[in-house]
Amino acid sequence: MLETVREKIAYLRGIIDGDPSMEEGRNGFLFTKMLQVLEELADEVDDLADAQEELDDYLQEVDFDLAYLEDEFFLDDDDHECDCECHDDDDWDDSLEGSLVEVECPDCEDVVTFDEDFLFDQGVQIRCPRCDAVVFETDDFEDFEELFAEDVDGDDDDED
Repeated sequence: MLETVREKIAYLRGIIDGDPSMEEGRNGFLFTKMLQVLEELADEVDDLADAQEELDDYLQEVDFDLAYLEDEFFLDDDDHECDCECHDDDDWDDSLEGSLVEVECPDCEDVVTFDEDFLFDQGVQIRCPRCDAVVFETDDFEDFEELFAEDVDGDDDDED
């Protein structure tokens, strides 16, 4: 049986070329043009298949590289090679956990976590990474926006 698209097109071309009635008139012209279009489509499909195969190979290489990097940078507990106790989880510094603030986004209700030091800084605006809504803003941030708007307007006047 016929396996590829090209073999099927060649079979149809053989039928058309073998029938003398197809060589005359509009039918012959129509079938010849249709076969040309089918051959062009087969060429495009072959090109796409080649490109897909190339992308698959590239993706596999990226996957191998990523797996290598994961092995290098994210060691399992059993992967450390020293006999010291530097990998014990008992020595975890819990003091950093108290310095984080959790705020619920007013739009998507996602919890946004940030360092509490931002609460006391000037000109801070924290946005939700999920929906980009403002979840925290210092009072003086509006002053910075106004100042920035004046600088932009002033720059536009200089260009005229």
